[in-house]
Amino acid sequence: MASTFIYRNKIYMSVQVNGKQRKRSTGLNNTKKNLKYVERELLPNFIIEVSNNKSSNVKLFYYIERFKEEKKHFLKERTYIRYCKMIDKWILPEYGKMKIKDIKISTLKQFLNNHFEEGKTAKTVELYRTVFSGILQEAVYDGVLSSNLFKNIKHPKKKKPVITPFSVDEVKLLLDNSFGWFHNYIGIATSLGLRSGELIALKWIDIGDKEIYIRRTRDFNQDTTPKTESSIRTLPMFAKVREFIDKQRKISGHSEYVFPRPNGLPWSDTQWIAQNHWYPLLKDLALKKRRLYEMRHTFATNMLNSGHFKVTEIARMLGHTTTEYLFNVYSAYIESEKNSFSLNINIYE
Repeated sequence: MASTFIYRNKIYMSVQVNGKQRKRSTGLNNTKKNLKYVERELLPNFIIEVSNNKSSNVKLFYYIERFKEEKKHFLKERTYIRYCKMIDKWILPEYGKMKIKDIKISTLKQFLNNHFEEGKTAKTVELYRTVFSGILQEAVYDGVLSSNLFKNIKHPKKKKPVITPFSVDEVKLLLDNSFGWFHNYIGIATSLGLRSGELIALKWIDIGDKEIYIRRTRDFNQDTTPKTESSIRTLPMFAKVREFIDKQRKISGHSEYVFPRPNGLPWSDTQWIAQNHWYPLLKDLALKKRRLYEMRHTFATNMLNSGHFKVTEIARMLGHTTTEYLFNVYSAYIESEKNSFSLNINIYE
């Protein structure tokens, strides 16, 4: 006898074999689509598994597929693709054929340590951990594991991101030595602080008389919604930005996108721009090699150091809901302004 039932808005399966009843959470929310999927795919497999009593021999591969199937319904497409690539490269080849019962805490510690030894950042390794832990959690839902082994492994201390923004003089140097659409690209990137994906996803319909509307980002050759809800924002059309926009309109005003490829189609991502325009420019100017993303940090730090804007205003333009991130990442630049304060100021006068 097999059936499904709902508990705390999650779909569970129940199978009775030889007078014994086995229950298992699917981890899926109670929706018609999920229920249909459970009844057609998961429940028959559960019946076979219980009947053969092979749960102790289930391999990680089985839960990798379960994890992928579940996340397909809940993650943004670009995040889902990123997770799948990560699994297929770092988890599946080495651990996919391992039996769940054979995966030990030492196995997982070694997995994390290997990536640290390869020079991966703590942030990257933490993402690998999150994904691997999510796979094991599927086995916990099934009762194959009593608890998630990652709970017994300490998280590394988070370090502040290391940023290398350009100075005002360096920005001027970049603009003086770039031309055409790439000149305008650098100008807007350093004047508005857009993320790289947001900039190549910018369309002419997003350009108003006094404002610019950020409504999407672009990656994996497709437009998607921005990183967070706060990333959907409206930015002021500064006079300098208007100059770059007007010049770019003469170049690509006939296209849908503000910064299209030479053939008029949108960019898949910013890799080609970086390799063929950005890095060669930095090399020619004898500037330290930095990511395109550093232009966003450049905007933030120079806005802070200008003294013309409130921290809350800068956070809002960057698409952050609070100022916490600004203080965590850019505190050194805020601190650098302290020595310029007059010691004769009395805030109560």
